[in-house]
Amino acid sequence: MSNIHQRGNKNSSPLGSTVLFTLRALDPILQYGIFAHGIGVPLLAKLGLKAITDGPPIQTGIGFIDALQLSPYRLLLLTMVTGSTIKHNFWLLYTSEEAMSLSFALFVSVFNTVMNSSISLLATTAFGNGGELSRPSVIIGSTLYFVGVFTEMIAEVQRKKFKEDPRNKGKLYTERLWSITRHINFTAYTAWRGGFALVGGGWLVGTGVSAFFLAGFIGASIPELAGYCSKKYGGQWDNYKKKTPYQIIPGVY
Repeated sequence: MSNIHQRGNKNSSPLGSTVLFTLRALDPILQYGIFAHGIGVPLLAKLGLKAITDGPPIQTGIGFIDALQLSPYRLLLLTMVTGSTIKHNFWLLYTSEEAMSLSFALFVSVFNTVMNSSISLLATTAFGNGGELSRPSVIIGSTLYFVGVFTEMIAEVQRKKFKEDPRNKGKLYTERLWSITRHINFTAYTAWRGGFALVGGGWLVGTGVSAFFLAGFIGASIPELAGYCSKKYGGQWDNYKKKTPYQIIPGVY
């Protein structure tokens, strides 16, 4: 990852930023095609999975929502996909200060679309939650998703506000949400990614996706970022590790 995303590079990158914004904005359209028009059904058949019929479309009295003709369950999933796009593009346009290379923009876009599409396709089969909103996996997954998305966004805004103050130049931000774990953005990302997978694919898929991201963060992203912060902040980073001992899982790791 580090070879396509250079930390500390704050040069202007209009091409990469435009590509990321556009591709992420197109993702909900693809996911809607899966939910409403059966895109990907032939692939499911090849994998031995049978698509199930969507339930009755929700009637809210809100024109653009009712026009989607989706059941409450699939509308929830589409809302989650759209939320992830909004979160990514908010980060791109507001909180991120680093250059967006074309290669990194393509990687992020393709990775997220593949992840979302895989969960969306599973959600249209009996392998997932069968379209039932009342299942514990859907309730818990939804909670994890929304808490995770808002936590990640708020944490990034808190850090950005701190860095915008000239008095904090060269200082490491360690307060508020960042006092819970040293990589609270990774904590929150794992929560909402795992939550979405839990809603769309059930317990097995939700657990697997969460474990996948935890392994990636613990095995690669955190060591790489820790080395960068140690070099940049020196003693501040050492004090932060003592003050906030947990890296990604509060009370555990």
